[in-house]
Amino acid sequence: PGDPIEQVYFPVSGMISLLAVMQTGEAIETGIVGADGLLGGDAAINGHAFGQMTVQLNGAALTMPKAQFVEAYLKHPHLRNLVDRYQATLMMQAQQNAACHALHSVRSRLCRWLLQSQDLIESDTFILTQEFLSHMLGVRRNTVSIEAHAVQGAGLIRYRRGHITILNRDGLEDCACECYSVIRAETDKFMGPAKTHSEPDA
Repeated sequence: PGDPIEQVYFPVSGMISLLAVMQTGEAIETGIVGADGLLGGDAAINGHAFGQMTVQLNGAALTMPKAQFVEAYLKHPHLRNLVDRYQATLMMQAQQNAACHALHSVRSRLCRWLLQSQDLIESDTFILTQEFLSHMLGVRRNTVSIEAHAVQGAGLIRYRRGHITILNRDGLEDCACECYSVIRAETDKFMGPAKTHSEPDA
């Protein structure tokens, strides 16, 4: 955190978590970025990065040197407007996630997180370990295990050796806290509505 950046990244697949990291090394997720966004834009403009980023799901990204990005940002009002709006969307995510971590149950946050992941990668199946989920949700691994198996027991997901398959999206939406719909509605204003997802075969 605080280090200068040299590149701006435009993910075309995969998913990246934005993290707030404490001096103890403990971290919690403040936002997620997929193929709808960019990484490092605000840091390029303001000079330094705050927080950390970690790849959740592997993918590809286009890169642009910081100097070229800043030049284009200053030169083209339409690009500047898009970048500023996107950064505002990330700030909204961070504010909503802060409230979510403080006020909502682990299970409802887990369901929200799975829905957001599905929206970003446009797949019903992805690989996520209990350890990784524990960092993202700010809880112990055994808590993740208990809650994930409860969600699986309700028929909403299939969870085997880190492989998660969403079986019942409507059920997940019922289980998720209000933060999912709030974040999605605000993101849709910027990106347009997310694609609908078909239910996979059980």
